[in-house]
Amino acid sequence: MSNNWLARCLQDSELFYLRQDLTLNFLVKVGNSHFLWRVRDDTIQLNDSFTIGDVWSFTLVIPAEAWVKFTSKNPPPFHNTLQAMIAHVSGVYVEGDRLAWAQSVTAVERICVLARGEVNHAPYTSPREFVPETIQGHYVKTATSDGECILYYEEAGSGHPIIFLHTAGSDSRQYKYLLGNRELQKYWHMYAVDMPYHGRSEPPNGWWTKPYRLTTKMYSDWIVSFMKAVGLHDKHPIISGSSMGGAIVLYLAAEYGDLFKAVISIEGGFGTRGRYVTWTNHPKVHGGKFLQSWVAGLMAPNSPEYDRRLTLWEYSQGAPGVYQGDTYFYSQDWPEVSDSIGKTKCPLWILTGEYDYSCTPEMSKQAAERMGGQFIEMKSIGHFPMSENPEVFTEYLTSVLNDVSKL
Repeated sequence: MSNNWLARCLQDSELFYLRQDLTLNFLVKVGNSHFLWRVRDDTIQLNDSFTIGDVWSFTLVIPAEAWVKFTSKNPPPFHNTLQAMIAHVSGVYVEGDRLAWAQSVTAVERICVLARGEVNHAPYTSPREFVPETIQGHYVKTATSDGECILYYEEAGSGHPIIFLHTAGSDSRQYKYLLGNRELQKYWHMYAVDMPYHGRSEPPNGWWTKPYRLTTKMYSDWIVSFMKAVGLHDKHPIISGSSMGGAIVLYLAAEYGDLFKAVISIEGGFGTRGRYVTWTNHPKVHGGKFLQSWVAGLMAPNSPEYDRRLTLWEYSQGAPGVYQGDTYFYSQDWPEVSDSIGKTKCPLWILTGEYDYSCTPEMSKQAAERMGGQFIEMKSIGHFPMSENPEVFTEYLTSVLNDVSKL
């Protein structure tokens, strides 16, 4: 195993790029086996034993059973990346200098992935119904409790309005395959908005004087302000959001349900405390690189590689501290607020992918049962269904929209 694993690492063009300027020794402990890696910008070495004179910065501890699942051709949920296993699999952890791990995490993840065997890059074509030239972008002034804010949004289609809300740390580009879908455009007037601090929207005045920390109150205020600014406040739109957007629409369903024809929560639940971490905004860690690794395991391994990579590429572009500020809402504020949330005041659906470990299908099902909504588990898909596998997700969404249209 060691020789083949090392050979793949030496030949891998992506790892060659990731290891530039990197000087690192680390140990992978799988059951009773040990793999000592020495990574430099000009070479990589691997030994399956070590001596008293060897040193390394950290150890990845992985039970043998978990490693077998991780290195399988089609890894099961929560075993598709190292980060996913650290977050969700008992017995998998980082021992030693965790700062060194966070600084080198993308290269370390790539080395571990190459233990699976040859990594082939599949050809890519965009969804056949995708017509991006039909999407129009606009700026709009909004009046929020933080003062005036300039928001950017995109729209396409005609029919009953739907508002889409992006995930933490990203922006409305996640929904371009829905907005540009020729069939959806026939029946739905779709809007996707960048929240303040995200994408092409601006933060409110004075943002430089304090750290960004999103709260339920701020978030819901921004959404209602946007609806008023674009004339949707009295149009009874459908509202749909993913991840943190999937969480806030649960709040809107309970507190503002009379404003909406229906709420469609994607990967929605009552929050996960473990998503607020130091490494996403640390002075000694590249936030964009760490964040790509942090969220990669939330996607299904069989989603198209280009779409998965593009989702991560967009994630790496957020301003410093924005993802961390978003997860303050998702991991600290929202879990407390949701303890007292009531029943939905409008029709509610919650759709969650089986590979999502941030908001697992079980967590979403519990939220749907408590609020009086309907739950749908999406197979072979993860936390970013609209961007990681838009064709599969569109089938699930269309089915729900067909039900909504009958209301």
